[in-house]
Amino acid sequence: MVPGRFIFIIVACALLLAATAEPALAKKPEPGAERPLSAAEQAASNRKVAAAEDYVASVSQGEGTLASLACIAGPVEATTAGADAPASGLAAACAPPNAFLAMEARDQVLGHYCGPAVGQVIANYAWAAAAGKNVFLQRLIAQWMRTDQNGGTDAFNLEVGLETGTRGAPRRPGNWDWLVTAVVDRDADGTTADQLHDYARTNISQFRMPLALAVKPHDARSNFNLASWPRPVASPGHWIAIYGWLGLFTGNDDARLYYTDSSRDEGGATGKFWTPTRHIAAMVAEHTRRIVW
Repeated sequence: MVPGRFIFIIVACALLLAATAEPALAKKPEPGAERPLSAAEQAASNRKVAAAEDYVASVSQGEGTLASLACIAGPVEATTAGADAPASGLAAACAPPNAFLAMEARDQVLGHYCGPAVGQVIANYAWAAAAGKNVFLQRLIAQWMRTDQNGGTDAFNLEVGLETGTRGAPRRPGNWDWLVTAVVDRDADGTTADQLHDYARTNISQFRMPLALAVKPHDARSNFNLASWPRPVASPGHWIAIYGWLGLFTGNDDARLYYTDSSRDEGGATGKFWTPTRHIAAMVAEHTRRIVW
């Protein structure tokens, strides 16, 4: 026990690979392990990453102008971790660049169902479900994602579930394809936060679609945690859905990602929250580095 600090040992939502029959002495996969992307998957991911970089470059000049406006109302801050979006009216017009999707959080019905809960939240958005209503039950989504069979949801099975749950939905773009991407430091500047923020901006602002991120929500050895997980846990990993972004990433904590969480009974909380992009990127890097977008 760390002196003066309680560490809650909780089996949070698992992102483990399936436990397959293997020799008794064979090494089992590490928690959070993921298979490498195939050549075709990597090529598709690279194309989407390149398109995201092109999109962000094309809009950055206008967003920078907006962010630097000197407004009578002064700067806008969403000051609480549950805040959904900046204030409206004149203040919102002077806010940093931002975009948000109309999404509702859902509580995961089982301890290893954070993947199906994310799938439910995203499917509800894609199908424009009425407030408080669900298009699909989590147990059905879990079948698509092989969650019970594997004891958790890896990125590739989550991608299959999102494809199935949003196919034909009115808010899904006609040429949309859910993809798995490993977030890496493409520009060698010592952080992946700029890449992650660009991917969120592209999905949400250009396509009006959310993202799914795999994170370590609050590892006791980490300097970072989700706002919805204030206490350290021993977690194999957790899925969250990103529905909004605020600010331009410049290396500090001003840029934020807004997300839904489903973990009320697993050590976290259920609802809508925000955390600085730099922190979330670190939690993604501490886990599998996988996102589905």
